[in-house]
Amino acid sequence: MPTIQRHAVMRSCLWGCFILLSLSACGSTYHFRYQYALIAPSGSAEGVETDQVRIQLSPAPDSGIMQLAIVNKSTQAIAVVWDQTHYVDPLGRRRPATETGMQWFFRPREWFADDTRIDPGHTFHARVQAGEHQLYNPFTLSRSASGDVAVSTAAAPLLPTGANARTVGQAYQGREFRFVLALRLGTDVTLYPFTFRITNVEVQ
Repeated sequence: MPTIQRHAVMRSCLWGCFILLSLSACGSTYHFRYQYALIAPSGSAEGVETDQVRIQLSPAPDSGIMQLAIVNKSTQAIAVVWDQTHYVDPLGRRRPATETGMQWFFRPREWFADDTRIDPGHTFHARVQAGEHQLYNPFTLSRSASGDVAVSTAAAPLLPTGANARTVGQAYQGREFRFVLALRLGTDVTLYPFTFRITNVEVQ
């Protein structure tokens, strides 16, 4: 298939998915947006910095999604080890973490890589969510018993995004969850845990 034709098919599929997402948003009476603050490691407003790496996290008002920036300050390549990078949700359950969003979708070099390489002096930007690794098909299509159709790039959100009762989202006020980033430098893998507290739940 010619390249232009493949791009046209991809755009059509994306628009179809966005339309389904918009329609599925009407299935719940209430929708929840979360604000959360980094509480550990202490003294780090947005992340950590060492002699080898600088990690910055900017929470998005979605269900546990992080805007992640990693600066490689060392003289050799480092890598994000996705099979060890994970979330621990407010109920204590471990959830895998993966890169998501349009930036990931148009990053074909990384589609089938277990790790993401970051060269010396380079910065890696990603939007990270809870969910299984995205392989050939980045979208998951599901239908509820009531007939609502949902399209997503994860098995389930870290935090509930909608429900028929306000209390479902409000119950997460004040709870904590963790994001653990795994980085490989040489043969060593270092885990960087970050703990967040949910400071506000906006009900829409």
